[in-house]
Amino acid sequence: MPEHFFITGGTGNVGLQLLPRILRKFPGSSITLLVRGANETEAADRIHNIAETVIRDEGISDAASRIRGVHGDVLREHCGLSSSLLAQVIQETTYIVHGAATIRFDHPLKEAREINCGGTRHMLAVAEQCVTKGRLKRFVYIGTSSVSGQREGIIREDELEMGQTFFNTYEHSKCESERIVRDHFPRIPAVIFRPSIIIGDSRTGRTRSFNVIYIPLRLLSRGLLRFIPGTRETRLDLVPIDWVDDVMVHIMALERSVGKVCHVTAGPDRAARLGDVVEGAVAYFAAHAPSRRSVEVRFVTSGEFDRRRTAARGMEEALLAQLDTLLPYVGIERLFISGTTDALLEGSGIVFPRYAEYDEKILSYCLRTNWGKKPA
Repeated sequence: MPEHFFITGGTGNVGLQLLPRILRKFPGSSITLLVRGANETEAADRIHNIAETVIRDEGISDAASRIRGVHGDVLREHCGLSSSLLAQVIQETTYIVHGAATIRFDHPLKEAREINCGGTRHMLAVAEQCVTKGRLKRFVYIGTSSVSGQREGIIREDELEMGQTFFNTYEHSKCESERIVRDHFPRIPAVIFRPSIIIGDSRTGRTRSFNVIYIPLRLLSRGLLRFIPGTRETRLDLVPIDWVDDVMVHIMALERSVGKVCHVTAGPDRAARLGDVVEGAVAYFAAHAPSRRSVEVRFVTSGEFDRRRTAARGMEEALLAQLDTLLPYVGIERLFISGTTDALLEGSGIVFPRYAEYDEKILSYCLRTNWGKKPA
């Protein structure tokens, strides 16, 4: 029988680009997306738009017949599915991909846990039934390298609770959510992926999310960023969305991925230097947006940045507040070791593209779309 995928988070930045890769990697496969919405009609409209996008952008002509949606919510028991729909999912699903989560940093911890941990528990409950009553081959959990919290230095794939504290409730709740998945390893054929800072497509620059690194880039394009925490040598673990999804689709298909935790990261040797990212962006915007003023950017310590932030008022205070999502990634240096991932990728032909090889595509896309406000 053909493979069937049950996916949460399939309408998000990572999930949307997984869909065409799955359809190509697994010929004859089909996909069910769990879609939130006001009602069944709204969910159906979203699925129709997704399928049309895959057909138009990826050239997969039968996407509309291979992608379907069900109206539901991971926050509800059985994901809000009716007994008949649940039975169908249990019977036909061979791969569950759980990517639904809140990525907001400012949720109260209780709320972040309800979404990230609660949703994971509900999906695992469905997965257990797929194991005992169906034919589940893999439970794929899309986590984050940020479960390392405020740890510095070398971070390994087998490490999780190491006494770390966290920058925000997103990191905290995702760490607890990963623990829940790990506790199910003896009962469910699961694999965990931990991507780092996901940016646009290395071939086109395309992205649907203009957060984290894009916020200081936008300030740089307007000549508004005068100083930034970190040093020129601070390493940013930037990973392009196309590489992230290629890695996950390849590894999830491998039987030997069961029970593994995989860093989908640049790592110490491939991470971009903060100085190169900032100075490259300043030069690019000076050449391609000459009407916008540019200023020299100073690299400052976290302590000096905090002092400036405390003393700032008015527009400067508002500008510095926009850097909050970046601070966890430049305030300390985390070096992610990806030995498990590297071993599973051997012979795949999947090559990591370094940021310097495609940075102009990222920056060009930002300008062409006015930072996501208009079509490319």
